[in-house]
Amino acid sequence: MGLLNESAQSYYSTNKLKSYGDYQFISLDQVIDQFIIAYVGEDNIIPKVKRTTVQFHAMRALQELSFDTLKSVKSIEVEVPPNLSVVLPQDYVNYVKLAWSDSAGIEHIIYPTSKTSNPFPIKQNDDGTYNFDIDDDGVLDSSKLTHQNTIAKSFGGALVILANTTTVTLSDTPAASTTSLGFTLPITDNTSDLSVGMYVFNRFFPYGTKITAITAGTGTIGDGGTITFDNQSINNTGLSVLADDELLFSNDLVEISDTYRKLQSHTSSTTTDDYEDETRWYAEGQRYGIDPQHVQDNGSYFIDNIQGRVFFNSTLSGKTLVLKYISDGLGTDAEMQVHKFAEEAMYKCIAYAIMSTRANVQEYIVRRFQKDRFAAVRKAKLRLSNLKLEELTQILRGKSKQIKH
Repeated sequence: MGLLNESAQSYYSTNKLKSYGDYQFISLDQVIDQFIIAYVGEDNIIPKVKRTTVQFHAMRALQELSFDTLKSVKSIEVEVPPNLSVVLPQDYVNYVKLAWSDSAGIEHIIYPTSKTSNPFPIKQNDDGTYNFDIDDDGVLDSSKLTHQNTIAKSFGGALVILANTTTVTLSDTPAASTTSLGFTLPITDNTSDLSVGMYVFNRFFPYGTKITAITAGTGTIGDGGTITFDNQSINNTGLSVLADDELLFSNDLVEISDTYRKLQSHTSSTTTDDYEDETRWYAEGQRYGIDPQHVQDNGSYFIDNIQGRVFFNSTLSGKTLVLKYISDGLGTDAEMQVHKFAEEAMYKCIAYAIMSTRANVQEYIVRRFQKDRFAAVRKAKLRLSNLKLEELTQILRGKSKQIKH
């Protein structure tokens, strides 16, 4: 019974964007079905097991094999924007390599730096104490620390965002001062600390939305000022906003600290001297003790896993970035597939996981499945390493090695 379910004409002639070479893979559903057929049932190794249990251990096996056995390295290509920050991919688990490509398409490796970071800048008062007034109205709003470059504003009126609107009216938030009768005084203009060009962050507006115009408050109840944005809200109908929902404003599209801002503004001094003339002879012997990780002009980066971003230094602005990373193979249904070289390893991993988590299974049986799993994973890794004799021979010809063939 053949395994090909598509004719040669359909495979080679279909006019659509598709991936070829899928015969080398087997889907995770097929792995689960074939495991149940071969390993589960009367007179088999596993008499009885739920399909959901097999599915769980199959997904865990695919995750573990994706990290160091399967060819699960993905790559994206983006241009480093002026803010020198790139969002990590949606299915990112860990990076393999970051590089930038030149005009000839050659990749230049970018090395990580451990000498800087993007810490959380706490909003402080003039005397150094922490400031909990997030919207600068004189009233303590939150028990949590706030970002020094972020301003929060609440909505006014009935707390409603109109459908596809570009304007929002702020509330006249009560001030800290009170009258002699004990009443709080509303703020006439709640837009005084905002400016045109600031970014707004809220679930109802697209990322990157800016302020284009500001109308000061009139002093009437519920009117603390009106803000106009360059993008419409993404709601198609009028929405009642939660009482604790806020508009966050910032001059930066990405939350950055003063430490990283200094790195952004710093221009690295690099050189392309070929050291073939006498201009560098005076430095002979004076580079002793230099840190090799900084002796390169390809730029540097660090990853902020809390924000899910990669931050770069100023030398990489505008360059084409190549990010190679690994995922766990479970991001989408199309990714849940196993190379046929690792199919047997999947079966052994599932069998060992089931037997090792069952009660009343003798230890020597569990160890037997453990050894089988180890051997199968090792064999899969060797197969997937894709070593070819001719390629190794060509490489070693330039390594002062005598090759007999």
